[in-house]
Amino acid sequence: MHQSVRDYWISFNDPLEGRVHFMYLDVKGYVSTGIGNKIDQTARDNSAPTAQERVDSLAAAGRLRWLVNDVDAEATPDDIAAEWDSVKSRLDLAPLGHGRFAPPLTRLHVDDDEIDRHVFEKLDEMESVLIDRLDASGHSSFGEFASWPANAQLATLSMAWAMGPKFRFPKFQGHVSTRNWVGAADECHFTPDVGTIIIRNKLDRAHFLLARAMEDQGLPLEQIALDVSDVFGVQGALLALGFTPLSQDGVDGPRTQGKVKEFQSASGLAGNGAFDDPDTVAALAAQLSARGFTVFGG
Repeated sequence: MHQSVRDYWISFNDPLEGRVHFMYLDVKGYVSTGIGNKIDQTARDNSAPTAQERVDSLAAAGRLRWLVNDVDAEATPDDIAAEWDSVKSRLDLAPLGHGRFAPPLTRLHVDDDEIDRHVFEKLDEMESVLIDRLDASGHSSFGEFASWPANAQLATLSMAWAMGPKFRFPKFQGHVSTRNWVGAADECHFTPDVGTIIIRNKLDRAHFLLARAMEDQGLPLEQIALDVSDVFGVQGALLALGFTPLSQDGVDGPRTQGKVKEFQSASGLAGNGAFDDPDTVAALAAQLSARGFTVFGG
């Protein structure tokens, strides 16, 4: 993948998944941690694991360096197994969000450096799985992945992050294999279309369309493009520049206006909170360009 995708990956996913330092159950009842990192090999949603699935899940959990809360001593394999079992047993809490698994329900944690290490380990694994995948005819839809525009790489890896890199979307795969980024944008949507999945679907579609624009205009494909022509894009620009916490929901509400004011103040501009203020948009575009992004709508 292009270096720009790796550099942007945490900023892109943090607002969607959150950064969680303990084990929790996602909405489908899978033990997870970090930035949406599943550490659960159970085959069925919202189900207890078989004996072998539990063994495989504990192996996945054991790939992280877990620390015991308060003392920061490294957890033993037995500690990790007990924590995983305890979290998995609370399928009743899965629909209520990761916060319900915060201490004292959990007693182990991973630090930020370990979260980032594991995120990039999983990202590299997903890229390898995508590239090596063959369909029934022996063809790889993702064989030319390395030459794709950065936006197309980002959107495809985003889909894989949410669904796993073995997802099967035949129409989508047909489009990306021929670099039909508009077709890919039309076929990248996945379900359940709830919560931050709504935002991820919108982002993935937008990035495939930006991939088309980058190719059509002969712009550097190794750069990620962002569009700051509306509030959704301005929210993404602010996140890319480190103005967090902020949701990229397309709503010009109090939090967005507050972050726009924060950016304006840091940039020496009048703090009116207007996302479409011409000077603010120009400053966003300039700062994004200085960080290696291609900017549309600025």
